[in-house]
Formats: sequence, C-alpha cells, structure tokens
Amino acid sequence: MKILTDHQSIMTSYLLMAIFLALLIPLHLLASFFAGFVIFEIINSLGNITEKYIDGQRARITISVILGIIIVTLITLGITSLVSFMQHDVQGSGVIALSDQIDQTLQKLQLEIAQYIPGFIPYTLPELKDQSMDLLKDNLSTLKHTGTDFIHNLATMLIASIVGILVSLNRLHPQPEQPVFKRAMIKRIENLSTAFKNVVFAQFKISLINTALFFVFSHILLPIFGVQLPFANTLVILTFIFGLIPIVGNLISNTIIVITGLTISVTTAGVALIYLILIHKLEYFINAKIIGTKIHAASWEVLLAMLVFEAIFGLAGLIVAPIFYAYIKLELKKADMI
Repeated sequence: MKILTDHQSIMTSYLLMAIFLALLIPLHLLASFFAGFVIFEIINSLGNITEKYIDGQRARITISVILGIIIVTLITLGITSLVSFMQHDVQGSGVIALSDQIDQTLQKLQLEIAQYIPGFIPYTLPELKDQSMDLLKDNLSTLKHTGTDFIHNLATMLIASIVGILVSLNRLHPQPEQPVFKRAMIKRIENLSTAFKNVVFAQFKISLINTALFFVFSHILLPIFGVQLPFANTLVILTFIFGLIPIVGNLISNTIIVITGLTISVTTAGVALIYLILIHKLEYFINAKIIGTKIHAASWEVLLAMLVFEAIFGLAGLIVAPIFYAYIKLELKKADMI
C-alpha cells in the first residue's frame, strides 16, 4: 500500500536531505562527513580506472582493502610516533633540552617585544612561565573539552571512512524497478557527491596556489633580506597538507608559520603575518573564482554563500559553504528551476 504519491516521495527526499545538511554542523559530524565522502570519492575515481582491467566489484574490493590498510597504517604510525616522542624525547635530557629551547625563545621574545611595548610582558622568565601556567589552569576545562572533541571527531571519522568504503562497494545507481522514494534519495546523494567532488578538487588547486605563494615568501623573499626561516621546507609541506582543509587549514598553517617566525624575531613574525593576511585576502577572491568555475557559479555567489553560512553556522559554516551551495545550485539546475 502506497503511503505517499510519487511527487510526495520526491519532495520527501529533498526534505530529508535538507534536514541532514542542516543538522550536520550542530551534531558535530562535519569531520566524519568529509572523511566518508573523501574515501567514497577516492574509491569511485580509482575504481572507474581499474575497472577497465579488472572486474568492477573486484576492483573496488581491491582498492578498498589497499585504502583500508593505508589508513590503519597511518593511524598506527601516528600513535606509535606520539608514544615514542612521549617516552624518549621528553624524558631525562630531553626535558632539559626542551626547557632550554623554551627559555631561549621566551627570552628573545621578551627582548623583542620590550623594544616596542615596554612592560607588555613580565621582566623575568620565571614570572612569564608562572603566568603561562596560570593561563593554562584557568582554561583547563576548555583544553579538556577540546581533547574530548578531538577524540570524538577521530572516532566518527574512522566510522565514516568505513561507511564510505562499504557504500562504494555497493554502487548507488537508481534503477527503474526501485521505489520512487529510494530512487529519489539515491539521486540526492549522487548530486551531493558530485558537488563535494567538484569543490574538493578545486580546493586541491587552491592549496597548490597557497603553497606556491608561501614558497616564494620563505625561499625567495626572506633570503633576499638575509633571513632564513627555520624548517622552511617542512612548513611548505605542512602548508600544502593543511591547505587541503578549507579555511581552517590556512589558519592552522599560518599560526605555525608565525610562531616559527617568532623564534627569529618579532619583526620577522610580524612581516610573515602581514604577508599571510595579504595573500589570504587575495585568495578569498581566487577561491571564489576557482570554486565558482568548477560549480558554474559567479565569484560573488560563492562569496555571498560563504558570508551567509558563516553567519548561520560560524566557522564551520564557512568551511562547508562552497559544498552546500554547489549542491543547492546543482539540484536547482536538475529541477530546471534556474
């Protein structure tokens, strides 16, 4: 017995997808959303290539197994490296070396800032350390909450990755014999997948541009003035990796770069900060242009979507704005509404 008509079934699929997207950020499932869809798209893309030489299902199973092994290996290496660091590098002489390095950095920072803002920071290193410890104690609950959120995100990302693998093994293609509602829901998921893939591939180009601009700054501009940024090559790699994460990735890489600049001087850190602000202001328009081209939208449309979603959902809304807008526009085009 049919509860809904065909038209009502289709409309219900739109409603359910809208509810899912609206609850994605409040339920803290953004990280899992990205992890699941990235795995799904990787297997789909590689599967389409390998299916030319291997049977479709076998190709996807092979890729899924290889990808699963890689993910587990990376997580294991990450955990073991962290444990190794805690056991060896931060014990005995490691603590003394780390403390000496912190003392030198703080002392240099104190002298540099004192030239511009006298009395801005304490005059003695013990006093500065005490104030830092007090700040940590005052924000202990916040730090604990952050750690809990990290573990929650990691667990949901692992689960979402497994879901992405399982879904990719069972291709989602609407069939004529399927109920209308099922066909409609599969179509919604396919459209969301297309929008996600378009935006993520565009983000890859954006990360390359961001990395190239930082490479020019760290390996060409600074050396011209006789300044060598510590760990410059590593920072270039981190800039590219974090650049794959929309908006937040740039904030993380920029923070690391500015802190590294502080180990040289406050002036170097300030110049780095100004340069990063300038190129990222420029990148706002570059991002809008690249993503807009990929999803067939004008730059002002993407920028407006980013402003609206940021106002509604905060920073997380800024991250997903291009994907959500690309999906909404794709659905409107498919429905011949625009």
